[in-house]
Amino acid sequence: MSRISSLNQYILNALRRLASKVRLERNALRSLRIREALARLTHSRLYASLFKGSKYTSKQAENVWNKTVEVFLRLRIRAKLSLIVGVSIVGTTLVISTIATQIEQRELRLQTNTVGMTIVQGLGSVARDNLLLKSYPIIQEYVRNVLRHKITGLEHLYVINRNAIIVADARSDSINHQVSVEDFTLMTKVDTTTVYETADHIRFVQAIYFRQVEANKRIFLGSCSASFSKAELFAPIEEMKSKILFVSFSVSLIAIGLVYFVSKRIVHIIIVLSDAARRVGQGDLKVTVVTRVKDELGMLARDFNLMVLQIRDKTEMQKFVSSSTMEMIAGGHEAKLGGTRRPITAMFTDIRGFTSFSEKHSPEEVIEILNLYLDLQTQIIQNHKGVVDKFLGDGIMSIFTGDNQTVNAIEAAIHIQRELAKMNNRRKTWKDHVLEVGIGISAGGAVLGSIGSQDRMDYTAIGDTVNLASRLCGIAASGQIMVTEEIIQMLDGKFQSRSEGKLPIKGKQNQVPVYQIPYQSS
Repeated sequence: MSRISSLNQYILNALRRLASKVRLERNALRSLRIREALARLTHSRLYASLFKGSKYTSKQAENVWNKTVEVFLRLRIRAKLSLIVGVSIVGTTLVISTIATQIEQRELRLQTNTVGMTIVQGLGSVARDNLLLKSYPIIQEYVRNVLRHKITGLEHLYVINRNAIIVADARSDSINHQVSVEDFTLMTKVDTTTVYETADHIRFVQAIYFRQVEANKRIFLGSCSASFSKAELFAPIEEMKSKILFVSFSVSLIAIGLVYFVSKRIVHIIIVLSDAARRVGQGDLKVTVVTRVKDELGMLARDFNLMVLQIRDKTEMQKFVSSSTMEMIAGGHEAKLGGTRRPITAMFTDIRGFTSFSEKHSPEEVIEILNLYLDLQTQIIQNHKGVVDKFLGDGIMSIFTGDNQTVNAIEAAIHIQRELAKMNNRRKTWKDHVLEVGIGISAGGAVLGSIGSQDRMDYTAIGDTVNLASRLCGIAASGQIMVTEEIIQMLDGKFQSRSEGKLPIKGKQNQVPVYQIPYQSS
């Protein structure tokens, strides 16, 4: 019994030394293994990790990846956000769990190696003398004592003699049975503790010899073996992995639900901004995006409102500035006094009898009717490539430049008179007030540029051509179109004309040949 007690004490001491050694080695190897695992992850390629072991070639894998990205980009924003969060959680959890399980497996293997070697070496030391003396019960008692400690994963522990007969075994029914030839060969070929690993087990084997120092000989006495079940050893790790996966998928589902719910407000703001941008594109400059969000989307909404306000201000300002002025500013020209000489065709239109009409009607009624006539003329002038330079009370000064400027001006004038005649016929039917227009047109050189002061400028045309067109407009009767002789020469017979003879023009020393452009009102 004293011998058995000493064996128990030996086992306990060995296990204590094992635990201490495992703790030291665990701390020393932990950082190294983490670095190795991270290095493997860092140097792994995307396609190799995604399609490793699959039937896809590199080109096919790239096509699959591109199609996957394309499908992802077509998803709605809420689905994208939810999917990104879910995949991120699952991916992060899988990476962490993989690294953790690999480290735990290595540490568990190290611990198992230490325990297995300690058990086999201890069993070999006890069995050496008892095999020599054939005291097999003592060996069997040692095996039972080891099993009482319930070492995790330890499945088989036995000792054979030189005749391949099991003399001590964790399973009593195996004692006195002979091991196979292959097993006996494996257990006797080395005299140091050796580890053999199969798909299901980790086995520790050590042959037992007795040394005769005097004769310098070794006598084979037997061998001992300890086998650990991998399934039982790694069961806690597999259980931990399953729990981690379950928790990660559960958290992912919860996170996806939360993101999908919370992202509703984010997506709503984007939809509102998109709808507002579409309405602005359609010309609605009164749209405003209202939001209480203070993040980047809120800043975007506020910037959008400011942009629409600036566009609205600019659009409203353009109504008070001629298109030629806007073109000059858009062209990057510096706003300064002066200009350049260019050939132009100037056209003036003026409402006849407007002064007397104003005396007989209220200002509100006068403005309403005046705007009606001026708007019609403006639309026609712009449709014929002309530019409204300014409104002169009840008249309009317009300028035509570029190719066919004279033809465009004449066509615009005829079109104005015809449309005004149609409108007046309708107004007579409705018993509304009727106004008529006289038109004067002149062509020649003029200076296009800015006049006024350094602080207040007006971009317009200056020259005798402009003055002459204004004088012709003054002598034109209701429904008439008066032009200069230069205009007739430029038209080269494209329009009918009728000479009005030479007429005195204010500001001209000599009388000026004046022509009228006849037209059919319908």
